[in-house]
Amino acid sequence: MLYIHRWASLLVGALLVYICITGLWITSMDLFVNLTHQPASNPTIQEFRQHLNGPDNFAVISDPDYTARSLPSDLDKSAALTRVAALARAQAPSEPMKLIELRMDGDRVAAQVRMGKKRFLYDALTGERLPDAHLPPANPNEIHHGLRADMKSWHKFAFNKFLLQKASIFNLMGGIGVAFLMVTGLIQYFRILKRRRDAGMPKTLFWSGGGFWRKFHRWTALVSCVLIAYLVTTGMLMAISDLGAAYAEWKSPRALRPIHPDSGDFSSPLADAEIQPMTAATTAAFERDHHGTQIEVFRLRYYAGYAQGAVVTGETPPQQHVYDTRNGREMSETEPGYPISNFPFGWQWHQTVKKFHRGDIIGLGGNSIEWLGGVALLYLACSGLWMYFDLWRKRAKSGKPQIVWK
Repeated sequence: MLYIHRWASLLVGALLVYICITGLWITSMDLFVNLTHQPASNPTIQEFRQHLNGPDNFAVISDPDYTARSLPSDLDKSAALTRVAALARAQAPSEPMKLIELRMDGDRVAAQVRMGKKRFLYDALTGERLPDAHLPPANPNEIHHGLRADMKSWHKFAFNKFLLQKASIFNLMGGIGVAFLMVTGLIQYFRILKRRRDAGMPKTLFWSGGGFWRKFHRWTALVSCVLIAYLVTTGMLMAISDLGAAYAEWKSPRALRPIHPDSGDFSSPLADAEIQPMTAATTAAFERDHHGTQIEVFRLRYYAGYAQGAVVTGETPPQQHVYDTRNGREMSETEPGYPISNFPFGWQWHQTVKKFHRGDIIGLGGNSIEWLGGVALLYLACSGLWMYFDLWRKRAKSGKPQIVWK
């Protein structure tokens, strides 16, 4: 078994070191900005939350929403939306209404209306047209990429656009390698443990034989095996999802699709008469699920045939909730009839697995635990390679230069 363990470590050891270093770099950046309470405009924080609320054509939360004020609790949303809808109709009478929303612009209640491809912003209470410079980003996921984005590309071996998602095969190979090393290493550990007990040695799970590197390699593997298994499993699931997306892209290139599934326009015209009932349905559904929670953005739209009301909460950080206004059901980022995502298990599944892999599914504590798991895996990879080459060097000096031995 030790022979097989050595072969596996030789084949994937360097790959694991690379994956661990790039992954730890990303996690360390995430921990730093959260522990030091960096502003929402920090590039690392922007990159961290990108795409978590859906693809470009679904997400509502954009960068300004992380620092904006909440809407007044006594605001008559239906009346305000109806008022600005009439103003937008007058300015673009031949264009269909694609969405209408309320949000704060500084101290003012503002209303954004999209008529066809044109966007207008009004003071929702006075009807005054506001400067286009005050409009929220057209693409909620648009950010300025920084170091974290580069490290993420390196972590996934996506050194250029062509390798994006396809190169995740290396992450999958690394995960399989770790799984193989864990199984063979644990089998070897329990074999030694049994021999020690049969020989009448102290019944302890931790013993000090074999020198510094071997002792702490054994101890680290035993203590962190469950955490590493979790980290590697979620990483492999993401790699499989990425590879599935690469395969879908190859089978059906985006250039051949009439509408881009992640950024194309899947809206339908919104009628003025629908504003009041959709507002009432969205408000009732949100109040049912999040009683007393403040609202920061309130949007009405059609998406992929669904009449939807989207709410961004005034919490820290803000949360996005999207409701089917026909029945009040909260909708996810993957639903029947939605544009078919390249990800084989859907957009929502991929983003959820991402949050599990990064640990932020349970917040800052989860990020910290994932960081410790990455450190443990990096130590195991480095110490394993060190022990291998140290022993190989000694054997070579004694006339046994075999690359792998039993």
